[in-house]
Amino acid sequence: FRVSAVNKFGVGRPLESDPVIAQIPYSKFPPHFAQISVELPSCLSNVGPASDVSKLIKCREPVSPPSAPNVVKVTDTSKTSVSLEWTKPVFDGGMEIIGYIIEMCKADLEAWQKVNAETVIATKYTVVDLEAGEHYKFRVSAVNGAGRGESCEVPASVQTVDRLSAPEIDIDANFKQTHIVRAGASIRLFIAFSGRPVPTAVWSKADANLSLRADIQTTDSFSTLTIEECNRNDAGKYVFTVENNSGSKSITFTVKVLDTPGPPGPITFKDVTRTSITLMWDAPVLDGGSRIHHYVVEKREASRRSWQVVSSKCTRQIFKVTDLAEGMPYYYRVSAENEYGVGEPCELTEPVVATEEPAPPKRLDIVDTTKSSVVLACTFTIDIPISGRPAPKVTWKLEEMRLKETERVTIKTTKDRTTLTVKDSMRGDSGKYYLTLENTAGVKTFTVTVVVIGRPGPVTGPIEISSVSAESCVLTWKEPEDDGGKPK
Repeated sequence: FRVSAVNKFGVGRPLESDPVIAQIPYSKFPPHFAQISVELPSCLSNVGPASDVSKLIKCREPVSPPSAPNVVKVTDTSKTSVSLEWTKPVFDGGMEIIGYIIEMCKADLEAWQKVNAETVIATKYTVVDLEAGEHYKFRVSAVNGAGRGESCEVPASVQTVDRLSAPEIDIDANFKQTHIVRAGASIRLFIAFSGRPVPTAVWSKADANLSLRADIQTTDSFSTLTIEECNRNDAGKYVFTVENNSGSKSITFTVKVLDTPGPPGPITFKDVTRTSITLMWDAPVLDGGSRIHHYVVEKREASRRSWQVVSSKCTRQIFKVTDLAEGMPYYYRVSAENEYGVGEPCELTEPVVATEEPAPPKRLDIVDTTKSSVVLACTFTIDIPISGRPAPKVTWKLEEMRLKETERVTIKTTKDRTTLTVKDSMRGDSGKYYLTLENTAGVKTFTVTVVVIGRPGPVTGPIEISSVSAESCVLTWKEPEDDGGKPK
């Protein structure tokens, strides 16, 4: 006979048996009979008491203790503990594994001692109450119904010291980096982390400070930031950073609050006439989580408090206001509107007079007098609106010279504008004034040209005399280096 195995790739090589003769499997000799005599015991009291019941015996294949566990390794250490992990034995001895025994000894000794009083069912265990900085050896053995099997030892000794590990941020399938909430609802940002030593956790907001309403709860393994009754100002990017001696790690959350938009950017103007003015502005930084549909432009006379709508459906960031009263000072403001409503307005802080003629000097000071002349000086002011997050650093320069405050020069800067005032202006105050704004996002420079008109300087010599006659002569000289700021 022969037998071959078959799989999806075909028939394998056959195995042949020894020759066998087809016959009845009995011997030719007749059976033998043996005669024995048995004397049955007799008892006057009939049958005696039964013996004790034996243990339950299950008919099965022979069993034995299990083999040693596989790959015993150290997963973590501290100054007083060691965490071990292993895999089940390949051979269970024909019976179910009922637990494991963990033993340890100091590295320089061979006196093994049992760690766990009862067998451990799981395949991991943390040994505690160890001496700090000491070296230990560990081994694990499995136990079944037939007894304790062979041990598997950790390959090298283990020292009880704190393990250092860089911070890690734990992200699972349910993690969301973008959160969208309606105005008035609550924002809750949760993140789990790990690291050794326990890292410090810090929440921050990009380009702004965290709201005073932000509630932060942090443990050794997770942190939560909660803001109740949020509004458009709570929208933005929130940065979570964990850091320890081994490094740092950050993650950014984007929060969108569905609300009315914030105020548009600063308003500027141009082309001022007796009856019109052209306004310009930037889109709001916070759009309320929805596209800006249009802008609402309003004006009011400086002497009144009520606002008048000039346009409620302006779709661009520029608008020409007409039908102004000549010489009348007006305030202007612009609001953005999205699907959730009209947002906060941005308003000009100073009124603008509808006029084409330059305004007269605000102040004339008498600087010097003689018998035949009076020297007058006036004050000029450069006022420029500014913006930026964080608030920019402001620097004024005249040509290459940085300006500082003196008795004649005054610099005032607020969060939304900067003003340079020069009293008793002189010809030397003419030139290009540079305003530089700088923050972490970048640098921007603006140029303003100032011309101070005064007396021309002396002509440049020498004076040359030519064409001399009895009644006349011709004088020649060069123009003065300073023409006084005005054509001759």
